[in-house]
Amino acid sequence: MGGVSTVVSAVHGFAGPGRVTPASVDRAGNANLVDTAATAGADVVLMSVVGASAHSPMELFRAKHDAEAHLRASGAPWTIVRSTAFVELWAEIMKKPWSSVAATTRSTSYPCTTLPRFAARAVVDPSLRRQILRLGGPQNLTFNELAALLQEVRGSTGKVHHVPRSFLRAMAPLARQPRAGITMDTADMTFDVTGRSDLPLTDLRTALSRAAAHT
Repeated sequence: MGGVSTVVSAVHGFAGPGRVTPASVDRAGNANLVDTAATAGADVVLMSVVGASAHSPMELFRAKHDAEAHLRASGAPWTIVRSTAFVELWAEIMKKPWSSVAATTRSTSYPCTTLPRFAARAVVDPSLRRQILRLGGPQNLTFNELAALLQEVRGSTGKVHHVPRSFLRAMAPLARQPRAGITMDTADMTFDVTGRSDLPLTDLRTALSRAAAHT
């Protein structure tokens, strides 16, 4: 941390090589990083998630909550950026004809190119210290609606199938992805953009077209 004035943490342990987990990366890893930054007198901008909570059914969201709490108690000047999922992530997941999320589940997402600009603002603007910023939008869609929009921009057709929840429950003890799928079947993943004129609301069709062009 020698000479470092601001640390931006965007790590996650939901998936990756080795035996990474939300507990080892999002909770313990961020705690180590925050403690070192605090000792060095550096500011910390933490990338978190909308829905971070100590009582969330998702392990990742609980770990993000713990990282937020550790940062706020660390003494380091802090800004927390809570974001919803990237639309490019859903586009990658929906490359296959099967979705693990219910047809009527409503969610919001935004282009991943938005986050760096938002994070940069959090780095350079000292007035945003000790604030939790929320990033999402521009609209809430069901996953069937999102799949239909993705098919439209890709020029493809076909029926979207959904993995039965009974199958997800059977696989849940073996991997965190099926457990996350079960949670997303029931959780409220919508985002209220009312009155949030500070958010750069990019059209989802444009974002999906760009994502499709690179897949």
